[in-house]
Amino acid sequence: MTLMVDVDLRAVFCYICPKAPYSLFLMGMKDLSSTIAHNLAELRKARGLTQGELAEKFSYSDKSISKWEHGEAIPDVNTLQELADFYGVTIDYLTHEESDASLKEEGMHDPEAERVNRIVLTCLAVVFIWTLASIFFAGFILFPRDWNSWMAFVWAVPASFLALVIANRKWGKKAWSLPLSLTVTITAIISIYLEVSLDLHNWNMWFLILLGVPVIIGQVFKDRLDRSHANNSNY
Repeated sequence: MTLMVDVDLRAVFCYICPKAPYSLFLMGMKDLSSTIAHNLAELRKARGLTQGELAEKFSYSDKSISKWEHGEAIPDVNTLQELADFYGVTIDYLTHEESDASLKEEGMHDPEAERVNRIVLTCLAVVFIWTLASIFFAGFILFPRDWNSWMAFVWAVPASFLALVIANRKWGKKAWSLPLSLTVTITAIISIYLEVSLDLHNWNMWFLILLGVPVIIGQVFKDRLDRSHANNSNY
């Protein structure tokens, strides 16, 4: 694979600079190789991995890892991308000289661990909401009030989805923004309907649900508008 990369780079070099000596290309390749080697070695050390452990993760031999880190070979483009993703950096970062402090900081950065931490934090927020609902439910059972205690769990549903909306805005995917927001609105409307109907002992309050239709339409329209602005800004 390394040979293929070298041949491709040589072809590009000769096309761009047909009169330049091939020795200049070799010098550039040597510099690139040493830069990638140094960056890969420092990132691996910062992550606290041995060459054998890294090789096992990428299904390579430890000899291949050693060659990369000693500048004896350059990983192919696909492998470079996989390594960049693993360390949470870009290919451009790997191919340019970086300070040891920067490499150590980036190497300690673990995207997978951060993703797991975000999921755990989101789950804890939802668990906290349902724990609070359980406390309210138990409280109204022990100390009766003129309120249906099971409504605590009903209100916990839109509250949970609201927590997911907040988490998604911080570190989630934009594609989930609208579905989650709509779910919050719909579950909140249903909760309001149940609350009012139980308080008034009147189940003919369907107009409350219809009042939520303009809100839903407004959310969809705003999402379309935001996407349109985002697409225009890319041009």
